[in-house]
Amino acid sequence: MPDSKFNMKVNSRHNADVEIVKNSKRSDARLNTNSQSVLFRKVLPTSGLQFLAEDLDLRSPMGRRYLLDSKMMCCEKEITAELTLVDKTVNTLGLDSELIDKIQNKLAQLRDIRGSVNNLIGNLVLDDVELFEIKVFSLVVKEIEDLQKEGKENILTVPDLSKLIRLLDPQNTKIPSFYIYDNYSEELAEVRKELKLAKSKNDDSDTEALFTKMQKIEARVREELCTKISQFGAILSNALNQLAHLDLLIAKAIQVKKWDLSKAEISEEKTSYRGMFNPMIKNELANQKKKYQAIDIDLEKSVCLITGANMAGKTVVLKTLALCQYLFQFGFFVPATSAQISIVDKVMISVGDEQSELNGLSSFASEMLNVSHMVKDSQNKNRVLILIDELARTTNPVEGLAIVNAVADIFYQGKIKSVITTHYSGLKSKFRKLRVKGLDKDLGGKVITHKNINSYMDYSLVEDLEGEVPHEALRIASLLGIDKEIIERAQNHLDEEASKENTLKG
Repeated sequence: MPDSKFNMKVNSRHNADVEIVKNSKRSDARLNTNSQSVLFRKVLPTSGLQFLAEDLDLRSPMGRRYLLDSKMMCCEKEITAELTLVDKTVNTLGLDSELIDKIQNKLAQLRDIRGSVNNLIGNLVLDDVELFEIKVFSLVVKEIEDLQKEGKENILTVPDLSKLIRLLDPQNTKIPSFYIYDNYSEELAEVRKELKLAKSKNDDSDTEALFTKMQKIEARVREELCTKISQFGAILSNALNQLAHLDLLIAKAIQVKKWDLSKAEISEEKTSYRGMFNPMIKNELANQKKKYQAIDIDLEKSVCLITGANMAGKTVVLKTLALCQYLFQFGFFVPATSAQISIVDKVMISVGDEQSELNGLSSFASEMLNVSHMVKDSQNKNRVLILIDELARTTNPVEGLAIVNAVADIFYQGKIKSVITTHYSGLKSKFRKLRVKGLDKDLGGKVITHKNINSYMDYSLVEDLEGEVPHEALRIASLLGIDKEIIERAQNHLDEEASKENTLKG
């Protein structure tokens, strides 16, 4: 961003829809929050959106507020409309990047004048500072409107504020300042002349009387002016919203070009990605002069289990799936070569250490409570995406496997679009299973270290009919140069267990 990192600690008055307070006293607008809506700022810290939010080239404070207050869209018509606007902006950027630069420079000059606009709508008499804010804002809006006309088509139509400008700039100076001009009142112009003459004669008594008279006339003129421009309150409010949206659209388009993002197609049921990648991780690898391996994945309205060795990128897959779903439903292009995405009403994800020190729950207890909520929600809402990383990993393997099979069975029967990663073998055959290839390469005589092992991992997802988790832990540990005695003793234990199983089978 041009000025600072994306600030999640937004002032509370910027975090909700505004309810105008109409009374005789000057007051800030009260705020209403819609607890039923999923707002961008609510999912920002936990969904992987933070990196891309900070990367957005937003120029105005309204643009940042507009993004934070954006609602997750669950309607096909809304999503299509927003993606179409982003697409139009991308095309304009490609055809005339200089024009976009000019518009962005004007957007950077805007200030969030919602307080002044709200007071205007509330029929309050504005002071000169507020009238100045509205005049300057209107002039910049006009300049942005004129700039858009230079292009082949408007990205986003902004309200025409020409009539308002004529009222606030009767001398047509287009200077970013405000004054109670003589043009507003012949009486005021005459008194000012008399005051100027009295001052030149050092006539203190006349000067004081004329100054008081001038102030009264100015107050009356200001009140009359505010009455005239009050009709533009709703238009100004709309202009603030449209320019904030324009700022975000341009930032989205620039990000599309920067990261080579794709416009997803809306699908009825199936979600499919080709060349899906995680921008934050790709950026980090690029800084280390390493390549990112994009993956392909298809999700049906059912459960999908992903297995693979440690370091195989299973968690990254889940996080990227959540990221893409949110981006799509907040009107962004997605990090993939191509994508078809079905709309959901809710994204539920369980990734990482679930332990809660505040309530004294263990990792397992917190995780199971979270999964229980997911199951209940999935039964109430059919359009959900559930993502669970290493389910029941913190309990004993026998019961852990039983829990994975039980939860997967519920999602399977309910036709719930869900992805569960696991290390457990012995998964029921009816579930769809994908496996990360992992170290499925001929390494030859190459030396593997903790610094380069990712270069030899194959992160592709392949169908796995057997459902047996690959036993690569000891191989990876050995390649990394872990103490040989640990490797040998662990392998002896595995051999003993295998021998016991063969004896029992015999």
